[in-house]
Amino acid sequence: MAWLVDIARRLSETRDMSSLALTTAEAARGLLGAADSTFILRDGHEGHCVEQSGPQKMWKGVRFPLEGTVTGSVILSGVADIIPDIRQDSRIPSSAYDPAAVQSILVVPIRRSQPLGAIVVNWNERHPADEDDIAILHALADITSVAWENVRLLEDLQDKVKGLEAQRVRIEAQHESLEVFSRALAHDLKEPVRTVRAFSELIAKGEDPPELRDTYFDLIHKAADRMAMLVDTVFQYTQLDDRSRLNKRAVDMDETVRAVIGNLAQLIRERGAVVTAGDLPTVDAHGAHMMQLVQNLVSNAVRHGPVGVEVRIEAKDLGDQWQFSVSDNGPGLASNDVERIFLPFKRLNLNEEGAGLGLSICRKVMALHEGHIWCDSGYTGGARFLFTLPKPGAVTPEVTANNNRASLMETTGRRLANVLLVDDRDADLELTRVLLQVRDRLQFNLIMAKGGKEALDKLRQAGRDQEPIDLLLLDINMPGMSGFEMLEELRKDKSIPPVAVVMCSGSTYEDDLKRAESLGAAGYMVKPPSLDQLKPMLAVLPDLHLDQEGRDNRLMHAA
Repeated sequence: MAWLVDIARRLSETRDMSSLALTTAEAARGLLGAADSTFILRDGHEGHCVEQSGPQKMWKGVRFPLEGTVTGSVILSGVADIIPDIRQDSRIPSSAYDPAAVQSILVVPIRRSQPLGAIVVNWNERHPADEDDIAILHALADITSVAWENVRLLEDLQDKVKGLEAQRVRIEAQHESLEVFSRALAHDLKEPVRTVRAFSELIAKGEDPPELRDTYFDLIHKAADRMAMLVDTVFQYTQLDDRSRLNKRAVDMDETVRAVIGNLAQLIRERGAVVTAGDLPTVDAHGAHMMQLVQNLVSNAVRHGPVGVEVRIEAKDLGDQWQFSVSDNGPGLASNDVERIFLPFKRLNLNEEGAGLGLSICRKVMALHEGHIWCDSGYTGGARFLFTLPKPGAVTPEVTANNNRASLMETTGRRLANVLLVDDRDADLELTRVLLQVRDRLQFNLIMAKGGKEALDKLRQAGRDQEPIDLLLLDINMPGMSGFEMLEELRKDKSIPPVAVVMCSGSTYEDDLKRAESLGAAGYMVKPPSLDQLKPMLAVLPDLHLDQEGRDNRLMHAA
């Protein structure tokens, strides 16, 4: 009974189907002293062996028809079945089991009404299962069915939250584009319209000398060109809101740069510029967007650099992503301009003829590709722009936080808090991020670690040459080093700067809460996490402050 209670606790804390299957299979084998156990889920008219516990995992991943099989009949009927000796049961084909390794079998449905699967245990010796064996396995199956429902609901919730987040991002992007369009109508487009109207009226009156009319027509022509350029640029900007248009393919960046140099050939000749590139990779991206991105960056460098400016394009392999650089030997940028230049309609020079949307378009392109673009403020040889593109299959959960970080520092004068989230399960890491940063709209710099040892390494690294970690969200039940063990190690290591710790666990045991308090944890948050749970803990932490503005929340490190 004590073992079942512990298994029930562990199953209640599972957040994904693979963990549930493995925990159940191992529990069945241990509870009944079996040689092997298999967790099977129903998939239409088939059974799917999801997980197997034992020395030989010959069944894992196998699918079989429910009709005409012993396990299938248990799933279809909801009634357990006992096979004392497979060699004397005609329903068991000789090829299904090795008689030398398996002799007795017990199959119990997972949920007796409309079973969703079955648990199968095997013994090497003759073991006719008795009522106690059946009752124990039924109890485990009932606990598993409840945990399965929780996992399914959690997965549905994650999918819905991700869908809502995607919808929120689309709405915000559309709102931003609407503001850009409104700004263009209210200000930038009115300027060339006024020019055309004013000089047209002068020509119509005929009061000025005839030789001025050619000048007036030339100014009208230039104003019309600018109006067309503004309309085209704003249209390009708004089109980047539609993710359905993002058709990625293999894009050879060497070819892209050659095409850009060809497009800008006249400008490059006029400015006496030199544009070179190193060996560039092939990336997974939208071809036209990459052309637009590189052309905007190169064009800016040539237009705003001195005559004879040299522009260099290079790429670096960072493992899960490519980092590109476009650098020049021009005058560079002031430190307070490196972020402002990405804002819509921000032009640094009075004589600029562009729309002021070029770098805003670049940032939109990178956001669409889950990449990041920024100006290297530490570059002293001129101006250098860097952008990253994830490789196919790479996960970049921190892109949004990184893109917004500089602008948040500019508007608040303080830095966002650095939060280290420690959990061994990918699903829990992602769910915590989504619930806090997306659902609760809490902004902070998120760092993740999949275990206590990795977290301690990150804390030590932050103490040496990076901004310190301000808050630690720590799971308890982790393999290798539990959350409590990590907390004990953390308190002993004097090289790690003091950090506020909040336990983040599915456990509600009183002993766990007391132990967390005794080890100096500032709070205890029960999964799933929420800002409402976190607020009272933040109120007593002097170095952290919660800024709230409407629905948005920012976790700031106290200046």
